Amino acid sequence: MNIRLRHALLPLAMLLAACGSDPYDTGEGSLSQMRADFVEAHTDANACMTSVETDGGERITLTPPVALEWAAKPDTTYRALLYYNKTADANGTLTAEPIAMQQVLVPQIVTAEDIEGGMKTDPVEFISAWKSVNGKYLNLEIAVKTGTNDGTYNAQTIGVTCDGVTENADGTRHISLTLYHDQGDAPEYYSAETYVSVAITRLPVTPAAGDEVSISLNTYDGVVTRTFTL
Repeated sequence: MNIRLRHALLPLAMLLAACGSDPYDTGEGSLSQMRADFVEAHTDANACMTSVETDGGERITLTPPVALEWAAKPDTTYRALLYYNKTADANGTLTAEPIAMQQVLVPQIVTAEDIEGGMKTDPVEFISAWKSVNGKYLNLEIAVKTGTNDGTYNAQTIGVTCDGVTENADGTRHISLTLYHDQGDAPEYYSAETYVSVAITRLPVTPAAGDEVSISLNTYDGVVTRTFTL
């Protein structure tokens, strides 16, 4: 259920490697504008990302397709933060020139009893939380303390546990979640931002309108809880 963090903790978004060597528009025309969107990115049979769907519901073709080390499975959908320029092809159809893409973690949701070694809530820095426009994800922007002693980033582990589901007086349900964080042996020299998306489809129950989900995080300033109405 937990996701190991190593490269995801580097402060800069990963630069993209094109899947092909064909020349392409630099995106410096009148339609070009730098954007950043949370997306579901889709790989083809060659494990190249060819298209994305933004949280706002816009489907965009990537020109050129790109390959990423953390997205190496073919015919798979990944959660990501995409930096891109909008461009137009010869027919006027809008496409996207990808510039950089950062992995967004989407952990499985389990109970604390299912975790080998027990629950861990090492502190993180809380930055923000929001529900995706399309209602598919509950998103966290956090920062973890990291650094190196010998030039190597030690892995940390992020996950999400479910503490229980209760029923409110009006018949709606409240789903309580907690962020799992294992600092491991990583030193705490500086902060590195990362994103976590809780997929609504991975909740332990199928939510109905009016149900609530709360997410608690242990931070360096104490426990922070954010509640969302679905």
